[in-house]
Amino acid sequence: MSRSAPVSRPSKTNPADTEKGRAGPSSRRSLKTPLTERDGVDLRAEVCETTLEGVDALSWREATWRWRDYIEDKEGTSAIFENSVGDRVRGSDPHRFDPDYCDKQYAKLKDLERGLRDDYGKRLHTAMLTFTASSTDDDGDPLPPVDHLDGLLSSWEAVTRALRREMEGRRYERLAILEPHKSGYIHIHMAVFVDGPVTQETFAPVIEAHLRNCDGAGRDAHDLADDTTVSVNHVGADRSEDTIENLGTYLAEYLGAYGEDPTEAPEHVQKSNAVLWATGKRRWRPSQGAQEYMATNRSDPVLSDWELVAIEDGDGEEYDVSGAGGGVTRLTTCTDVRRGDPPPDG
Repeated sequence: MSRSAPVSRPSKTNPADTEKGRAGPSSRRSLKTPLTERDGVDLRAEVCETTLEGVDALSWREATWRWRDYIEDKEGTSAIFENSVGDRVRGSDPHRFDPDYCDKQYAKLKDLERGLRDDYGKRLHTAMLTFTASSTDDDGDPLPPVDHLDGLLSSWEAVTRALRREMEGRRYERLAILEPHKSGYIHIHMAVFVDGPVTQETFAPVIEAHLRNCDGAGRDAHDLADDTTVSVNHVGADRSEDTIENLGTYLAEYLGAYGEDPTEAPEHVQKSNAVLWATGKRRWRPSQGAQEYMATNRSDPVLSDWELVAIEDGDGEEYDVSGAGGGVTRLTTCTDVRRGDPPPDG
């Protein structure tokens, strides 16, 4: 199969939208860009190339194919766990792009929904905030996707601080989800769960914090009058136009859980998955309270006694991963290595 572009097919449930503001780059142009043009960026070794000058990042196209190779290599693997007395058990080892893993994520979202409904009752309101950043530079050329994502996330601390100020004295939790535009570049949806009514204007300072602290954020793409910037729903109410009956399913739409072979997902999903895989960034960011709602078996001492110690491939070969960070080798980009001075004459 030619490596000109990842296989693509229409999405069944696709909440991804086109980029607001100035037009984004074409997929063909963006695939030619390196993952990053900066030094000091930590990436998986599979998406790096070591040269005499240092360590370079591969192109987005090649990184996407390396991600596909990773998915195919994971088929048939098993995780081996060991407890404190040396007993070992084998279990499936679904990677985070596997449909089985998506099912587990959905189950956690349902746990979150049940916990919020139980605690907040009919007063439960949700707001969905969207944060974006331009995927092109001032000349209209596509940005390296890792540099774009890091720029997008540069406002995170300011955004969460502004949210805490606006929610002071109120019960709330949050869950941020990284989702791709149809270009493959990533934007952020932040679901905020509040005990009591809120309006779009409640979150104006939060949007403003993103605009002030993310260089690529455009004001025209963060218009509060637009429901795609901030939308508010009354989850705990009886059925009405602004009610979400199934909160877990609503949130799962943004997770992009397509329930299929990840290498057959739409092209923009594969491109974004390759960026998340290369950087090690997670697709969602729950608040501590939201994490506690989603944490099943967190008090089970039996489960906590088991530790991942090895991976078994499809041929039965074991690879030790204990104390090795899961066996993932990472490199740091560096393109300005200086060669030593030539030896003196004579």
